[in-house]
Amino acid sequence: MCAQFNPDETSRQSMIEGRSSNSRLNAIVSAGVFLYFSLMFALPSGYSYGAILLLLGSFYFLAKGHGLTLSGEDKTIIYAFIGLFAWSAFIVLLHQNNPKTLDQTSRFLLAIPVLILLLHRPPRLRLVWAAVVVGIVLSTGIAVWQLHWLNQPRAAGFLNIIHFGNIGLVFGVFCMAGMLWARTQGQHARAWRIAFLIGMCSSVYAIVASGSRGSWLAVPPVLLLFVAAFLHKKNIKYAAGGAVFVVTATAALFSIPETGIEQRYDLAVTEVEKYQQHKYVGQGEAVSSVGARLEVWRTALMNIPQKPWLGWAEDDYHAELQRLVQAKEIDPYMLNMANAHNNYLEVLLLQGVVGLIALLAVFVLPLWFFCKRLRSSDITVKALALCGSSLVASYMMFAISQVILGRNNGVIFYVLTLAIVWACMRQEEKRGLHGPT
Repeated sequence: MCAQFNPDETSRQSMIEGRSSNSRLNAIVSAGVFLYFSLMFALPSGYSYGAILLLLGSFYFLAKGHGLTLSGEDKTIIYAFIGLFAWSAFIVLLHQNNPKTLDQTSRFLLAIPVLILLLHRPPRLRLVWAAVVVGIVLSTGIAVWQLHWLNQPRAAGFLNIIHFGNIGLVFGVFCMAGMLWARTQGQHARAWRIAFLIGMCSSVYAIVASGSRGSWLAVPPVLLLFVAAFLHKKNIKYAAGGAVFVVTATAALFSIPETGIEQRYDLAVTEVEKYQQHKYVGQGEAVSSVGARLEVWRTALMNIPQKPWLGWAEDDYHAELQRLVQAKEIDPYMLNMANAHNNYLEVLLLQGVVGLIALLAVFVLPLWFFCKRLRSSDITVKALALCGSSLVASYMMFAISQVILGRNNGVIFYVLTLAIVWACMRQEEKRGLHGPT
């Protein structure tokens, strides 16, 4: 006799398989996010372990054919990511440039399935905060080891000097925002506050140990975001007190010789003056960091008007630099500069106005979406909005003095952190039924 078909049994089996699939995805997301943040400074390419796990998990999620529900804002971020990659690919084909430039912009494309996964299977928020604290505390150990054991002049971790300071600052800002979220944790609030305070101190140490001057550029806009989130007539005294504390702490760091901040500030001022007076750039070990940047910016601004819409082909631009050097219009050291040391000028120079618009889109659109939630009545949503807006604002400032999206660690940290924070915030909005206010 043929076995009878039992629809109830089939339905029950499908439910079991669905729960098993969800459990696997949740485990992948949790492990991926924790490894991503906690190993950021601790291992060579520490960010890649969690990133790869999340990418594989996203492929598994999409292969299962789960129904996708995306908001208009979700789609806008995705379209911005696609637009940036598509234009960079078009420029490579048009100018016959080295396709290695797609290595970085392709990260925006690869972030899309991860974003979709996280929107449907967001990580546990406690795990995210814990991973951030663990990651930045581990950076302290790495910095101490490099400065005092290896006797290196500046800490770079396993990233580089600039990214060590930049990413360390973002982790610290996340810990500041986490202080707000800690208020929701009841009897565990004090423990979380202590953890975040340790994280903030570790962040300051990471920035100082790296000696990265560009990291400090992000402080003013981040402070403005916190002011926008918290300033009311009722708490203006507390806001003023907080501002005084920040200014005092900054002045203290500046005045302590061991931090090296005042020394590097004075050096920057001296290099600016030497460049203004003598166009001094230097050679070999005597190269002026600030002077070289000012000269490469001047060179870029000289050439952008010649090809504003589609930019220069890389080979043509190098030939133009050689011509300008021979004509003694620019310093010969410009032939050794790998890029324009400014993300906006770099893109405008080599990808034209459309490329700059695409770059601004991946900054400005997420920033606007996060800023809409800075006044949310949901404390957790507000905290995550602060994290997201601070991430974007910081990167927009970092991009002034370097091509921040020109290295894998820089671009991966931006797109993946944005995806994680955005997904967590959207989940909290759904859970608390609080939209943007």
